[in-house]
Amino acid sequence: SIRLEKSTTKKQAETIKTNIEHLNASMASQGPLDLAVATWLGAIKAKAPKLYDRIAKAGLTNSAPIVHQVTLGEYLDAYFKGQSVKASTETVYLHTWKRLEEYFKRSTPLASITPAMAKQFKYWLENTSNKRDKAVKADGEKKAKPVPLAINTVRRRIGLCRQIFAQAVQDGEITRNPFMGKDMQTTVRSNRKRQYYVPLEDFNKVLKAAPNARWRALLVLARVGAFRIPSEAQGLKWEHIAWEAKRISVVLSSKTEHHQNRAVRIVPLLPAIEAELLKLHIEAAEGAEYVFPDIDESTNLRTTMLKIITRAGVAPWPKLFQNLRASGCTDFARTMPSHVAAAICGHTEQIAMEHYRMATDWDYNEALEKVGALNVPTVDDDVEKPSQNTAQQSNAEQEQNGAAGEEKPNEIKVLPLVLEALLVGDTGFEPATSTMSTLRSNQLS
Repeated sequence: SIRLEKSTTKKQAETIKTNIEHLNASMASQGPLDLAVATWLGAIKAKAPKLYDRIAKAGLTNSAPIVHQVTLGEYLDAYFKGQSVKASTETVYLHTWKRLEEYFKRSTPLASITPAMAKQFKYWLENTSNKRDKAVKADGEKKAKPVPLAINTVRRRIGLCRQIFAQAVQDGEITRNPFMGKDMQTTVRSNRKRQYYVPLEDFNKVLKAAPNARWRALLVLARVGAFRIPSEAQGLKWEHIAWEAKRISVVLSSKTEHHQNRAVRIVPLLPAIEAELLKLHIEAAEGAEYVFPDIDESTNLRTTMLKIITRAGVAPWPKLFQNLRASGCTDFARTMPSHVAAAICGHTEQIAMEHYRMATDWDYNEALEKVGALNVPTVDDDVEKPSQNTAQQSNAEQEQNGAAGEEKPNEIKVLPLVLEALLVGDTGFEPATSTMSTLRSNQLS
């Protein structure tokens, strides 16, 4: 028997009794000791040494092995220590690492994280952010205002969490991945609200405001050549530019280096690109290998880019360099078949339609011209057109009856059908591509 102090309450006695029964059962079965019981025993040793001595005297403190359950902090330390990634990817990993520890705490047993807790973590990510938007109050005091994370950022972080816990399942630390399920979307979708086509008129203003040949070359590669900035500019060498053949070979791109059997992407050396690269080549040091030797993954181009755009008197657009590339991809898709445009830009047609290509005013005007050139009638040929006097009389009668502006009963809705036929086209034996690509094919044919 183990006697308790007189000051022990009934509730405390019941807790002690339950834990001692667990200790006794563990001793009898020689099975692993529950982590909660082991934690309780450690607390008793520190806070109630007399009680601990009595439990030890009964032979219950060292009778069964204590199985250590790995904590979230311990597993994250081990997981990320074994990762060999680029500096930019490491930064993304670090953000997710910190957020996991901030929400769940490092000491939380990994196995105790449930799907419900993972769902709450996702909700917390969607509504909590370390980013701050500076707003000025009426009294002039500056107040930091939190900015919610973008939905794609949340999905990337949930995707990494799923990857971490999937590895924990393989390691035998947990039996189920809490970040699986229909509520845990990880697919990054195009955010149409942040897509922006940069008109060439605005781009020319920005180009004129660029401070030097380096920035002008960088800008035309992004907007006209649809380069990924900074990854594809970082690996561009002078030997990759075939001046006579009018070609640029995109060989070293950290964005696509993990792809298996990645092919070299060929970009046409368009006149605007050639002119700026020639100016930069004249200024380059003798024997220089790289076109942009001072650009790497850690180079901050956004700050200077914003200054250039502001100096040009143009309103800054979202995702500065990505939308320059997207605008270039859209222009390529206007002038050539979809598969050729995708090959030049270095992505699949599906990715192009999801993340890059945009319909602009130019496209809608072009569609109107194509439809107008077909001379499609809006009324039946057999119906005699009313004379001008009759039409004026009819309009006057409608105005008197309060029916002005209503749709005419004999008007045939042909225009939308023809427009649909023009945009969709006949795909034949080839699989259907994008609306824009079909439009381009019809224009070329």
